[in-house]
Amino acid sequence: MEIKNITVAGGGVLGSQIALQSAYKGFSVTMWLRSEGSIERAKPKLERLRTIYKQTLEAMKTDPAAYCRGLITLTTDLQEAFGDTDLVIEAIAEIIDEKDAFYSSIRDILPQQTILCTNSSTLLPSAMMGFTGREDRFLALHFANNIWKNNTAEVMGTPKTSEESYEAVVEFARAIGMIALELK
Repeated sequence: MEIKNITVAGGGVLGSQIALQSAYKGFSVTMWLRSEGSIERAKPKLERLRTIYKQTLEAMKTDPAAYCRGLITLTTDLQEAFGDTDLVIEAIAEIIDEKDAFYSSIRDILPQQTILCTNSSTLLPSAMMGFTGREDRFLALHFANNIWKNNTAEVMGTPKTSEESYEAVVEFARAIGMIALELK
């Protein structure tokens, strides 16, 4: 499966970093946020990260044409965020009931081929797979903070994750400049 359109659910520390890194590497990214207030809080994070990326590129004396090639759209609309996405990376609060509510709210909107990933660092994907309605296309994709420097992404499936979904997520992680740590 070729992944082109990414939706990041959540605009906190890691959600904003995942969105910017994915856009920087040329993917079309939508950030879904719960409210207009969340959108306003995410904008300064993205601007701060953009500045950091530019400074890092300058320090590395990289080709000036190496700037962001993708786009980021911010929205609170579920249909706009999830109606045409290939990959969802959920980066919301580490509260199991909130994750259940989130996955339940998008289950009927997602295209059939969409793969779902959680960025959770404290919850196993097997604890959430039943919320999704697509256990074969659900797994963890966990990033370290400051992902442009600490460029690792842990990929961890569940007993029900398909090999095709797992491999697509590994390839996506590599495509955005991460070292994919394949956890089996």
